[in-house]
Amino acid sequence: MSRLWLALLLLPGCTPIAGFRPASGLLPDRSLELGAGAAIISPRPFVEEPARGTGQLWATGRLSRHFTVSAIGAFDNSAVAIGGAIRWDYLRANRVAAGTEVEGGFAWAGGSLPFAVRLFDQTWLYTAPRLGTRSYDWALELPAGISVRIHEGWMVRAEYRISWVELDPFSRRHTGGLALAYQF
Repeated sequence: MSRLWLALLLLPGCTPIAGFRPASGLLPDRSLELGAGAAIISPRPFVEEPARGTGQLWATGRLSRHFTVSAIGAFDNSAVAIGGAIRWDYLRANRVAAGTEVEGGFAWAGGSLPFAVRLFDQTWLYTAPRLGTRSYDWALELPAGISVRIHEGWMVRAEYRISWVELDPFSRRHTGGLALAYQF
């Protein structure tokens, strides 16, 4: 009975299925990023269900040299997620960036270890292994992405991730997404 009540509580909320906010953070002369993206999540193995698409919006700002905060919104045709994140940026060098992030919102929470490597200009490869909620269960997510500056403060991001709910191989899902962000 308690799982039923928990499911009803979580029905209006969902977990964002993409990150799109790499550890590379904001350009040195910028203090705010606004972004929008879309992602598709695959069905589980051996389950007849359709792939699902979601949208995501975020605003990220630099609190100080070592702290970044984000407001995050995600949505699909049946649910909405609204929340935020705070990242401790403990390493920011010329070619690498790393941090620790906690996030949460209505009916979701998680933590990740963002890490990024700069290839050239402001093109970064990034990851952020995450442990957090997926519905009312916990999930492990392993993302990989690329962030490319295309002109001044404009960034294009592509991300892939694989996830498992409670490490169950029958809950494995693949996610792919594209996003556009602008840094002010």
